[in-house]
Amino acid sequence: MKKIILSIIVFSCCYYPLGQILAQGRLDRPTFFRDGQQLMDQEIQRLQQQSESNNIEHPSQLLTIDMGQLHWQKFIFQEGNFSVWIPQGLQSSEEVSIELENSNLSFQVLASHPQNYRFVAAYSDRLTSNQIDNKEQLLDQVKQGIVKKTNFTLISDKNITFETDIGKELTMKNEEELISFRVYLINDRIYVLAASNPTETDAISETIISFFDSFRLL
Repeated sequence: MKKIILSIIVFSCCYYPLGQILAQGRLDRPTFFRDGQQLMDQEIQRLQQQSESNNIEHPSQLLTIDMGQLHWQKFIFQEGNFSVWIPQGLQSSEEVSIELENSNLSFQVLASHPQNYRFVAAYSDRLTSNQIDNKEQLLDQVKQGIVKKTNFTLISDKNITFETDIGKELTMKNEEELISFRVYLINDRIYVLAASNPTETDAISETIISFFDSFRLL
């Protein structure tokens, strides 16, 4: 499968619009992400039965959710081995590298820009056994690399987990915006989710939390 080339607007602070993604099969369920995977599985099954007679794409690529003015769509990153729900908007793609202590680490990234938000999903190149020998140290180096790349001020750093894997939740800001990150070290990759908060407070919005919580391994 052709490699998905992605981009991280949070790292580069610029984007190139690729157009909005078209989708079918919308859900009017504003509590979807709190209700877990069951609703999505039921809807995919319904759309799959519908698609058999219509000869359309697999419904997991078409399913969207309307949440107010945001239209959510599931993105599947086969090479990165994960999926995430992201609001549709102008998109950008680019490979981005951040500095670690003794090397650089490249990421393939997808960014979407609906309304006043910015959403980013990224995964790193595969890590070596030496790089993941000290997981906490590696995560700290990634954190410092993101801070250096963005030139934002780090205002919070919290240890988190995804199932049994470790991660960090970071909040950064500059004079214009607040950006929240979740960074996970899972197996031999670093995964980064990031979103800018359109408000002027230091609180993470429910929309961004829903985006973070939709992350799943394939």
